[in-house]
Amino acid sequence: MDQLKKNNGGFWLALFQSMAFVAPAASVASFFTTGVAAIGGSLPLTYIIATFGVLSAMYMDYSFAKRISHAGGYYAFVRSGLGNKLGTLSAWFYLYDMIAAIAGFSTLYFGAIVAPYIPFLNTSPYGWLPLSLIPFAIVFFFLWNGLRPSLWYTLISSVAEISFLVIGAIIIIILLGSKNTLAPFTLTGHPISALGLATVYSVLSFVGAGSVIALSEEIKNPRKNIPKALVIVALLAAAVYILASYAVVVGWGLSNISSFATSTNPGITVYARYLGPVGLVIFVVLVANSFISNGIAQGNAGSRTAYSMARDNILFSSRWAKVNERTGAPRMVIGIMIIVTFILMIVFGLIFGPFEGGTILITAEAALLYIIHILGDISLPIYAKRKLKYRLKAYLPLLLGPLPATIVYAVAEYGVFIPIPAYPNSIYVYGTLALIGVGIVLAITIRHKPVHVDQSVFEQEAETK
Repeated sequence: MDQLKKNNGGFWLALFQSMAFVAPAASVASFFTTGVAAIGGSLPLTYIIATFGVLSAMYMDYSFAKRISHAGGYYAFVRSGLGNKLGTLSAWFYLYDMIAAIAGFSTLYFGAIVAPYIPFLNTSPYGWLPLSLIPFAIVFFFLWNGLRPSLWYTLISSVAEISFLVIGAIIIIILLGSKNTLAPFTLTGHPISALGLATVYSVLSFVGAGSVIALSEEIKNPRKNIPKALVIVALLAAAVYILASYAVVVGWGLSNISSFATSTNPGITVYARYLGPVGLVIFVVLVANSFISNGIAQGNAGSRTAYSMARDNILFSSRWAKVNERTGAPRMVIGIMIIVTFILMIVFGLIFGPFEGGTILITAEAALLYIIHILGDISLPIYAKRKLKYRLKAYLPLLLGPLPATIVYAVAEYGVFIPIPAYPNSIYVYGTLALIGVGIVLAITIRHKPVHVDQSVFEQEAETK
């Protein structure tokens, strides 16, 4: 049974692994549309509120990451407080999530969003297919060749995305001149209920900020660098989203904001309107690459979770916990991910089309991810009480800190299932329930053998007894 390579990267590579997973350029091109549909021009307000929810969500990751370094990430966090069975359930959910996210978001959405800019492909019902194969090949090329090249790719990509979004937003704001207004930071006549729903969507555009925890066995000084990266990536992403969302909604025109949600790629349209053809080309390229770097970040986290599952004899045999001597990549589990991702991409893309197929996959992914985070939030205070023997003064923040995030995830989880949407979107409801059922069976029947877990988990002793 092989060990992952140590000291594969430091703080900056860890930070931009998470930022690549957040994929700000892709989020501007996609999540902004959903948010505006719910709250109109008040989108920037939702990101200000969402920042507090995200910091609450990061509190669980931050608190665990200071004490536990484990390739299983959330699987290890949940297991530490709630036991092996719920840990196994979380591992199953997270493995599906990363594979489905690559298939649905990084490949199918890539094909759906890029195709309109290539006329001869856009006219074909299968024009998305060759486009979707591009990120598929690039993502797994980097995963196959080890963590360090992947981390450098995500760092360079994320810096380029953030720089363009911020500089572009500032240019747009300057060009708007007297049209600048504080109205986007108010409700602009919308009810509080609309604000709540839109804020949930805004929180979801930060998903992946905690993905670096799965690399903690390979990052230098993980108990210092990973918690710091978690906080900074949340604040940096918030700053980018608030600035870009303001520029986009005001640049579109608040008086015409009702047409935003029904337009094709409106976020890209606004940047192109003010930055010209060169800005359009740069943004389209960065958005396309954002899907790719996001897929690499997802693959990094997912392959480490799969490796830790094999190491602990969960779902995979421990013989599959092999690491390539030259690259340090867990190639056996990556090979499985390649096969399953390809099948999901082709089947859902051909049956439902790239956008609808991708939406089904990633909505089921999101539903399971909410459950993982809720379990992690519950696990943290139990872990602190039972294993670290914290007294009330030290224990209470670990109980209350994640509470706002738990509420947000519970509301979002409710929204996935109620009301059940019409076909074909109803598939993600029944698919999610099926995945939960399989996970419960696995958790009950699999004999958990944490062979090497205790050698790779480092717990910080409680300072307050």
